[in-house]
Amino acid sequence: MNIVITGATGFIGTRLANRLAAANHIVTALVRREAPLLSAAVVRRQGELSDGQFLRQAVAGADAVVHVAGQTKAFTARGFLRVNEVLTQAVADAVDRYAPKHTALLYVSSQAAVGPSNELPGLRETDQPAPMSRYGFSKLLGERTVLELAGHRPVVVARPAMVYGPGDTAFVPLYRCMVKGILPTSGPAGQRFSIVHVDDLVDGLCLVLANIAGRKPGGSVLHFAGPQKLIWEDYAEVFGSALGRRVRVLHPPAPALYIVALSNTLLNMLGLPTSHLTFDKCREALAPGWLLDCTRTESAIGFTPRRGLAQGAAETIDWCREKGLLPG
Repeated sequence: MNIVITGATGFIGTRLANRLAAANHIVTALVRREAPLLSAAVVRRQGELSDGQFLRQAVAGADAVVHVAGQTKAFTARGFLRVNEVLTQAVADAVDRYAPKHTALLYVSSQAAVGPSNELPGLRETDQPAPMSRYGFSKLLGERTVLELAGHRPVVVARPAMVYGPGDTAFVPLYRCMVKGILPTSGPAGQRFSIVHVDDLVDGLCLVLANIAGRKPGGSVLHFAGPQKLIWEDYAEVFGSALGRRVRVLHPPAPALYIVALSNTLLNMLGLPTSHLTFDKCREALAPGWLLDCTRTESAIGFTPRRGLAQGAAETIDWCREKGLLPG
């Protein structure tokens, strides 16, 4: 297949592009900058998704377009919408107008688009979305944008749970805290959540692309989560084992989280570095749970997550040590 990928310099996009290229697909990565982590087999096209002519040329010969690019951190609703709605609309319009009639569109959304749940087994693919953050709402708008093409193209929306694994640096601050024996989590005590290893997610996205080839027009929503439902104490125990030490979980009170979020907002206004904790992230973090059910997805495409947290934690910590992000 001739596959075009946006967001191919990110954590998920890089892993997916390299996997598809290794499987002898023709992979074109739409990038804004140098992409040293992409394999030599991946074709780079440098440009902006806001450039209509660039997108027109990029999708012209594609069998499938995978839209992974997205904004995960912003201090305003506009910051999320500018990327997750407006640029998604630009990609969808380019596919609709300029790609061959058989070209499929795969949109990598987020669990945040469907909303939180602490009830087992978790939210299903058919449940009514109820995002409770600006980020989640912006991803839901992106979903609706691409699903508008389902009347005359095959379209799939993929909603992964929290993604972790080798190659991700977002959680490194947490790992560094766990090296010291503590895990300060923004989630409340008893919060249950789903999590998925990046390679399980990539396996799932590859299955989508294999199933979407030659498919009739239509739209579907698929969920991707790992084999375990966790609480933060489970997470700390498993990652603590990978680090070779016992880890204690700390649950800061909500007012403390909002004070940090306010500090980050002020730092951002001054153009200074901030942590990931914004008011929007506080809303997500304080939800009762983030459980995702994948039963329909498993049946539809044969998705079977194989990497439990113990294996994934060991791989992740080994990668961090190899890259010098954690002490050996």
